[in-house]
Amino acid sequence: MSSAACPLFVPLVEEGWSAADDAVTLGVARRYLEPMRAARVDTLILGCTHYPLLRGVIEAVLPGAALVDSGAAVAGDLERALARLGLGAAGGTAGAAAGAAQATHQAEYYVTDDPARFREVGERFLGHPITGPHLAELKEQADTAGAAARGPASRNGGI
Repeated sequence: MSSAACPLFVPLVEEGWSAADDAVTLGVARRYLEPMRAARVDTLILGCTHYPLLRGVIEAVLPGAALVDSGAAVAGDLERALARLGLGAAGGTAGAAAGAAQATHQAEYYVTDDPARFREVGERFLGHPITGPHLAELKEQADTAGAAARGPASRNGGI
């Protein structure tokens, strides 16, 4: 068993440089994955939520290797655990449940950074349009939450 840190994969995905024919991304992937290619790794666990978006790039560098999406594997385990507890979604798979949830619920996103950037990257990850998101003002929320936690008798200061 072997592992490799691939820290540049995240910004490449977030910049949208995830196409299997992108020369920069292929070069970075070759640099990171060469030891695994040389070791003839036959199965690769994608240990980050960003990595499945690089599936085509990784397959180009490690042809024939089975790629395991850790996020999908965890979702499958969670689905089975919920089903055992009688808490599973009616109708089957996590994908079906996500589709049903998407059809019946409107997701709201709150971010502390650039909402337009979140929308751009989020749509790439989720594969569907995102409405919003809303910019969260943490100071206002922290002040409100702190005052509520302290209660009415202690709103005049103190630590």
